[in-house]
Order: sequence, then structure tokens, then C-alpha cells
Amino acid sequence: MIERVYDKEKINKIVLSMIDDVIEDGTSYDCFDLDVHRDCWLSCDNYKALFHIKAFNRTTLDLHCYVPKSNRSNSTEYGLMAINWIKENSPDMYKKIITQVPSIYRHIKLYVNGLGFTQEGSYTDSFLKKNKLWDLDLFGLNRCDI
Repeated sequence: MIERVYDKEKINKIVLSMIDDVIEDGTSYDCFDLDVHRDCWLSCDNYKALFHIKAFNRTTLDLHCYVPKSNRSNSTEYGLMAINWIKENSPDMYKKIITQVPSIYRHIKLYVNGLGFTQEGSYTDSFLKKNKLWDLDLFGLNRCDI
């Protein structure tokens, strides 16, 4: 089951438990700006996975996945549920879904490829992790391909 959720406490609990894996070195936890009314948060199977969706522009939605390690055996199923939810529920003006993956995280790159995303480019040396600069790989999925 997938549903849009607004429970800030539950969202914070999941995101903050994973934040060290997704933020750059030296970033404050205060940078996490949770606005459940401006952005869309989807929960799969009662918060076993979260998906953060926000408008990038008038044509594109930006998607971020939060699947705790204990629930990753179902991560592809959850990701596809989120993508299908976007297709069925977002306004028609949105023609594309994008996401970004730091090149240090090969497993996440494989995950988004498995969801149907295609790498469309990268920002070189643009993500600081473990005191090293990594590329930020850019992925896209056209709505008509869902």
C-alpha cells in the first residue's frame, strides 16, 4: 500500500536515521527542511519506505528515496509503487522524474537504473564524502516511459 503522508515525526525519524548516508561531509542536520504541505511524501507499507517528491520546475519532479536497510529486500517494489503513484496522481504538466546519485553510491545507481531511470549526465567533483570529491550522477525517467 502506498499513500501520501503528513506525519512529521515519523518522516523525521526515518530520514534522520539515514541522513549521514545521504548528506555531504560537514552538513548540519538543520539543513533538512521538512514541509509536508509544499512537498509530497509517500509512505509504502506503513513507513517501511519513504519517497520525497518536490517540483524541480513546471515540467519535472525531483524524487528522493529513503528505504531503511531492514526493508531493502522490497525496495524495488516500493520504488515502482512510488513511480506509478506519481504517474497516476501528479498533474499532467509534469513530464519527467529526476533524481541525483553521488557516484560513491554504486548500489543506489543500480537501484535507480532498475526502476527505469537512465543516466543523463553528471556534475563532476560536486559531492564531498569521506573527504573526497565525487561526481553527482543525474538520472531521468520520462512519464511516457512509466
